[in-house]
Amino acid sequence: MMNIYCVGVFKELDLAVESIVELINTLNEEDLAIRPTERKWSIGELLAHMSVLCKADFLIGAGASEEELDLFYAEAEPAANRKAIQEALLKNYADLKDGIGKLRDEELLAETTSFFGIAHSRYEWLLDTQAHLFHHRGQLHAMIVHLLKREPNVPLFE
Repeated sequence: MMNIYCVGVFKELDLAVESIVELINTLNEEDLAIRPTERKWSIGELLAHMSVLCKADFLIGAGASEEELDLFYAEAEPAANRKAIQEALLKNYADLKDGIGKLRDEELLAETTSFFGIAHSRYEWLLDTQAHLFHHRGQLHAMIVHLLKREPNVPLFE
């Protein structure tokens, strides 16, 4: 059973993940190599980051060390193709949902400190994850609309 505090957050995250999958489906493999701005992520690099961020943020909130996080990124980063990115996104989101959703209130509200020195409750880390994913989804949508000149017709909010 999911912790009651998490139900609404995961409802919004479910929509975000579903819309990201739909946005990915508007792309072709060649689009992934497009780099809108020099020294910034390509579309594929942005998507690869998005595909692992739910689990990475979960690990940060659980107190993972910088070395543990680096190892996670090295092992979890998907191949640069749409199918692998979608599979990684869904798997890492499911891991977040499973890991956070089953926490008892006292675990959810317990503060942890990240390896970079920020202290939050596990619930606040979940809210940070939501904001992080929404931020990058907006970047992806803007790249599709303004760079690729496509209207994806994917609703981003209910």
